[in-house]
Amino acid sequence: MMGKRFFIFLMLLLMLFPVCLVHAEKFESEEKKFSIEPPAEWMQLPLGYESVAVSYGKKGTLATFHISARDLEDGKTLESLKWEDLFSPEFNSIDIHTQGVTMIGGKKARFCIYSLKPGAFKTKMEGKLAGKYMNGILIHNQELYSITFKDTEDGFSMNYPSYMAAIRTLRFSEPSQPMSGGPHDLPGTSSSN
Repeated sequence: MMGKRFFIFLMLLLMLFPVCLVHAEKFESEEKKFSIEPPAEWMQLPLGYESVAVSYGKKGTLATFHISARDLEDGKTLESLKWEDLFSPEFNSIDIHTQGVTMIGGKKARFCIYSLKPGAFKTKMEGKLAGKYMNGILIHNQELYSITFKDTEDGFSMNYPSYMAAIRTLRFSEPSQPMSGGPHDLPGTSSSN
């Protein structure tokens, strides 16, 4: 009897949600001029925050990532952006474990892997389930893009490779406009704390 119920439930799911069970949906932002097409295990989620362009969740896990974009203040460069400012006003609630430089969407990007320190902010954001995060930032056409991956502490290392496969599909459809003041190269190639 249980097998028959399971089969009926599975068929109902396949009829109601065939697209999200077969492949991830490609997202294209006309306004922000980027696209992303994650592997099949990622499904697009409803947007929960104002500046977020797209959010995805990995099926069968608590892993999520979202991409947000906002105007960059004049004169700011990737090197001049500080984690203290980007995570304000909650920077004191964050424990950065690793940081470095990488490439995302063909652009130089800075990243950090962090967790939340015990306290009111951690309780508000995570409840009793401790999380681990990775944030990557890059600049394209005077906009700051922030890509945040979140998972449980236990699931982070297991789901990280799938997240990286997803984020490697990020593409910008418009070439970068040069920033005033000359080139802004990042010093070094990678660093860790």
